[in-house]
Parts: sequence; structure tokens; C-alpha cells
Amino acid sequence: MDVIFRTNQLERCYAQSAQAVRQWGPDVAERYNIAVTFLKSARNMQDAYNIRSLHLHPLRGSRTGQLSIRLAGRWRLIITRGETEHSVIVEEVSNHYDD
Repeated sequence: MDVIFRTNQLERCYAQSAQAVRQWGPDVAERYNIAVTFLKSARNMQDAYNIRSLHLHPLRGSRTGQLSIRLAGRWRLIITRGETEHSVIVEEVSNHYDD
């Protein structure tokens, strides 16, 4: 699947693990890299849903239309579907409960 990053920062964090570690810490950085790699290896969204370790699920309320992937603890990777069924947009990494 084509993975599009909403910001250059998110793309740098994927390309350079040291950047991701500085941004979110080692656990979240490692899981971010794994999640994006899994998304890239999927052919489409159905394949991504079938990767059980991602814990991919749709969000509700004000985040309707977005999907969440569990990274570590309360940290989540927020994505949206791209313009085609073979693309996804990495929107943000957030602390789910914003502690």
C-alpha cells in the first residue's frame, strides 16, 4: 500500500529512527516503524485489518473517518484512507488520553 505522510516530521521519524526516539521515546518509535512498515506491506485496507497485531479500528465522534493503530501504552497512530483503496495517510501520533 502507498503510505503518505501528512507532515515531513512524520516521514523523517519513519526514515530516521533516532528522530522518532527523540520525538516519542524508544518504545513508541519502534512500534511506529513496525506499524508503518506493515502498512507499506499491505496491498489494501482489508490486508491491514487482517494484521491483528496492529489493532486497527475506526474512530468515532469528532474523529469519524479516521482509524487508529495501537503503538505502545496509550500512544496511537492515527491514519486515514487515501484517495485510492491502495493508499493510506499517516496523520499523527498521539497520546490517546493526552496525559
